[in-house]
Amino acid sequence: MTKYNINWNVTRECNLVCKHCYYEAGTRLDDELSTAESRNLIDDIVTVFGAGTNVTLGGGEPLMREDLFEVISYGKDNGLRMVLASNGILLTESVAARLKHSGIDEVIIPIDGTQATHDAIRGKGVFEKAVHGAQACIEAGMSLVVDPCIMKQNESETVDIIDIAEGLGARQCRFFHYIAMGRGSDKIPDGELAIEQYAKNLTLLYEEQNRRKSLEICTTQACQYWVVLKRKAAAGLFVPEFFYNEVPGCRAGIGMLSIKPNGDVVPCPLLEVKAGNVRETSLRTVLNSEVFVKLRSRAVKGRCAACEHKELCGGCRVRAYLHCGDYMAEDPLCNDSFFEDAVE
Repeated sequence: MTKYNINWNVTRECNLVCKHCYYEAGTRLDDELSTAESRNLIDDIVTVFGAGTNVTLGGGEPLMREDLFEVISYGKDNGLRMVLASNGILLTESVAARLKHSGIDEVIIPIDGTQATHDAIRGKGVFEKAVHGAQACIEAGMSLVVDPCIMKQNESETVDIIDIAEGLGARQCRFFHYIAMGRGSDKIPDGELAIEQYAKNLTLLYEEQNRRKSLEICTTQACQYWVVLKRKAAAGLFVPEFFYNEVPGCRAGIGMLSIKPNGDVVPCPLLEVKAGNVRETSLRTVLNSEVFVKLRSRAVKGRCAACEHKELCGGCRVRAYLHCGDYMAEDPLCNDSFFEDAVE
């Protein structure tokens, strides 16, 4: 079976009200999975995907969930690689040490720019606390991933963000290119990069990757970055190791699935196309659902279907769904710098 990464939003409760939040996190849902149900889910993950599977616990803010450490320990004891995605402000030295002891291998913390920019998006004083939390995690022996959200409001600080990640000792800087959803649709409706700005940003990411090879630079929604890397590899230039080891392009339903706090399963955290609920359906059944089968087929439409890089990139299914109402439609953020006609 293809290697899958499991993204599990363990709660919608959050201690911040970030302007760009796709999930509108804040209050806890009434029907979030119980501790017992969470254990059952972990058992199912192990059965379907096997030991060593990467499980990222996010939110909301996962540290708001009272039984979080119990869930982490149960996953670790059953052979899963447990990762925590946190806004960072609750990550004191003692909390970081407890996370490490419970079984967290890696922590993901967002840094969306320099202090003023980050705080403008996430709240006053958040930058300093997030940096402190990142340092506490490194000191506790966990690896660190910095995952910025890039939008018009902070694109000019891309290199600054990479500098901060490198200075913190991060293993990886993983860029998410903003899509206006949830709270973001109201607070930052015009934040998505324009096509040309998006293409230039991906070129910049590679330039920085080539300049500082010890920090891995990758993307989440920017599947066209794989086209950039393929061309660099073909030219004999450096490309990061993940290019050879990870599922390429858009991984929704192909190398990733996402579980919501109430057990709903979707192909990726932002693609709101329900394929089942873990209270009623096994993950094996979800993998065989119409949604997941279609996504795995890469039977995309429009320019994506006609592109030489269909299997490598595939186009972002979230952007396609939001702009066209069809998650198999072409990616509206792709331009001629990435597109190549497929050879017949």
